[in-house]
Amino acid sequence: MELKFYHVSGGVYPPAGQIFHAEAEVSPGQQDADRYSLYVCSVLSAIAQTPTSCDRMLKSIAAVEEGGLTSIVEGGNDVLLNIDASGVQVDILVNEEWTGQPESRFTLHEWRKVLEHWKYLLELPKGSEEVVIVKLP
Repeated sequence: MELKFYHVSGGVYPPAGQIFHAEAEVSPGQQDADRYSLYVCSVLSAIAQTPTSCDRMLKSIAAVEEGGLTSIVEGGNDVLLNIDASGVQVDILVNEEWTGQPESRFTLHEWRKVLEHWKYLLELPKGSEEVVIVKLP
């Protein structure tokens, strides 16, 4: 699976000026594209708007991996990440059909890698044309 993270122009809004948004998408031609698009790409901007929020979730994943915590719930804006030793369950609360689904379960390694690369994108200068590619197993 390959994901692409990049900035897109959101227009000019006085007095803020030029606005850019962080975007995530599945690279074309990927198997399980719908699954990753819904449960990974579409939730990143809801749960991780800043590098600090990425760090918080990365610390939670590390605490579970190291055995300091058995489970923890992270997220925000109607999205929950239920993290335990078996992986990360992504629940999108605005639709009952998007909670507790087998296809919304991912490994700790996958989510760590996604969050590390998303954080990298968020730390780039706004308007950067760099595209961040994430290759998941």
